Amino acid sequence: MAIRQISIISRPLFWHKDRIANKEFVVRLSARVRGQEIADYLGCKFNSSRSDVNIYIKPRVSMRGIQDGDYVDILDSAELVPVLKQRPLVRVIAMSQVQYDYLKKELKTVVLIPHHHINTERFRRVRNDKLVGGFIGSPSKVAYEMYDKIRWEMTKINVDFTYNFHFKTREEMVEYYKSIDFLVIFNLNSNDNPAFRHPAKIINAASFGIPTFAIPIEGYREVEGFYFPIQKVEDIDLNKLTPEFSDKIYQEAEKYHISKIAEEYKKL
Repeated sequence: MAIRQISIISRPLFWHKDRIANKEFVVRLSARVRGQEIADYLGCKFNSSRSDVNIYIKPRVSMRGIQDGDYVDILDSAELVPVLKQRPLVRVIAMSQVQYDYLKKELKTVVLIPHHHINTERFRRVRNDKLVGGFIGSPSKVAYEMYDKIRWEMTKINVDFTYNFHFKTREEMVEYYKSIDFLVIFNLNSNDNPAFRHPAKIINAASFGIPTFAIPIEGYREVEGFYFPIQKVEDIDLNKLTPEFSDKIYQEAEKYHISKIAEEYKKL
């Protein structure tokens, strides 16, 4: 049987200006993660000609160029759901089990391909002599206020806390994760549909053996038991940072390694 060729089509990532720090930050990171990284790993076409299997990453709602039988990797684009209801012969890729369960109720043909983590090399973090916590993500006034508050609270117990809003490459993200001992995530978009919120940061951190403290949401259901749920800064209990828990989450994250996720694309 001939191997079916895959093309991945994505709008390019771009840069916005963080006016608070006067630095640029990346937007539409999925173009690189679900697009370029997967295409490079599979050795398939990226943003070139069509093939036997065509995957569109977060397309515009116009759906221009998308044909019946093509795949749309919807990611966090909830606005595409009503459009896709009008195109039942277009297939949809869900990025998490929670999203898959939701989309199966709304759309005709949905397949699950989980989000791979960034730790391709399978690095394992080495604990710092002095604990360092962190957050990585997009900047906003609310984000600065929240994570500055956490940094202030951590100084009271002699723990450093950093955040990274301005990474540009996968390698820079990897180096940041290697520099911290735990991750903290607060849900700053509480009105979002939880089916379109994915525990990518929790899984990225786990792939290095780094535990995460996070406010639980339905979108994190698939990683329950692999992070520490909190409701406020004071709930962060650093006594939970044990080698046993790090081993547990490091092993769990292996199923999200790009080598495992790439096999799911070959099944399309």
